[in-house]
Amino acid sequence: MQALDLECFLPPIEDKELNQYKILAKLKEYSKQLHTNKLYPSFAQLNLINNFMDSFLAKYRNVTISTSSKIKTSSVKTSGVNIVNAAEDEDTLEMIEIIKWAKSLVGSLLDEGIAIYDFVFENISIDAVKPQPAYKDEGYIIVPDYKNLQLLLIEYLSSLFSSNNKPVQSLKTKLLTQVALDNTGSSIKETGLNLISRFGNLVNPAVYVCNTDLDFPFRETLFPIVKSKLLSTLANYSSKGY
Repeated sequence: MQALDLECFLPPIEDKELNQYKILAKLKEYSKQLHTNKLYPSFAQLNLINNFMDSFLAKYRNVTISTSSKIKTSSVKTSGVNIVNAAEDEDTLEMIEIIKWAKSLVGSLLDEGIAIYDFVFENISIDAVKPQPAYKDEGYIIVPDYKNLQLLLIEYLSSLFSSNNKPVQSLKTKLLTQVALDNTGSSIKETGLNLISRFGNLVNPAVYVCNTDLDFPFRETLFPIVKSKLLSTLANYSSKGY
């Protein structure tokens, strides 16, 4: 999905109504995705837009726009967008107005996305299949996809990198294989361990299983949140010294 072009908010705004139409059309697409429980990429794009608007409005919170003066700013970098030498008062005022107009619309969609995220996060659990090995940053996670009636075996690698001089944990994943969910009575855990014995090659890996009854869209919703919860689980084990 193509993201909303942030240029719609930036001066010079030659046709305010056209820009508003473009913004509404894209927000309608986001809303349609959320109404079918497809969280990403809409949720991430809405967060980007909201952060951009918050940063801009915070910058101009104490600015008084008059018809007799011009506002000049130095180069400002906001959410990846450079605003260099903001235009005359009229352009800046129009930009503030269009952002304030869109703010509540974006906020409403964000609230909907947050509700979906929280619901899914609370209704999945990431459980260790076997006693925790000393090295947990590499292993497997077994994930059911009830939407497509598949069971997926995914290899993961967790690592740390520095962002703004702060450690940030990242997670890389690779799909090893997927099979139809078994109707013979075998558990997800049993089927997953069998897949690991056939397709895995890690030595003494950590193995987790995602337990959930949700049938939300896998790629757009379930799996991104599974990855987030797996990161939380790994961090929790590390903090407890397991």
